[in-house]
Amino acid sequence: MRKQLVFTALLSAAVLLSGCKPGWAHTTVKAGDHSASIQLLKGSLSPISGFTTTHRRDYQFAFNQFSQYVITDPAQPGDQLDWNKLPGLSDCGDLDLSRNGLMFGWRWRIDVEPPVMEITAYANNDGVHLTSPEPLATLSSAELASGQPLTYRLAIEDGSYTFLVEKAQGDGVVTTTAELPRACSGSSNSSLKWASGLYFGGTSTAPHDIDGWILEPA
Repeated sequence: MRKQLVFTALLSAAVLLSGCKPGWAHTTVKAGDHSASIQLLKGSLSPISGFTTTHRRDYQFAFNQFSQYVITDPAQPGDQLDWNKLPGLSDCGDLDLSRNGLMFGWRWRIDVEPPVMEITAYANNDGVHLTSPEPLATLSSAELASGQPLTYRLAIEDGSYTFLVEKAQGDGVVTTTAELPRACSGSSNSSLKWASGLYFGGTSTAPHDIDGWILEPA
């Protein structure tokens, strides 16, 4: 039954994304892991990964219903509310995003009714975790099941990190922005960095396979 559900979800996402411009890649965090792998289908564009000197990332990402999760055996209490991560960049001459870097955080909230996915601006500032005061976007269970992608932009400015999320709503688009401080204010934003991918955790690993689709043109 699980295989059938996964196949149905992937088929639904493929049908949805077939109406978009080509280039979408499939990314999956396997059960028990933190980091995701990338599957490049025919015509897929590989998202930025590994060493880079770019100071900005623009991409679209589509979750699905398997992004809803319950951590039943947490590594630490409260792990259900930990922020997982979308693709980001390290900064300040540091290749470890957990010390210095910017990304978007996401988590599935089961402590509210109805449950929702929250997406926030997230940065590490010399190891200190920073988030925006309010989520930049929320997605309901029905919105996740639809596979509708959101647009994400993050950038390293001189003294801050800037974030933007665009979400289709009705006949229009809702755009939300945020700004977080940069630990190495005034330093070059073109130094060597690490471009990360989809990540689960926090301290707990993925309780089941969690996947999505990403489009990041070069």
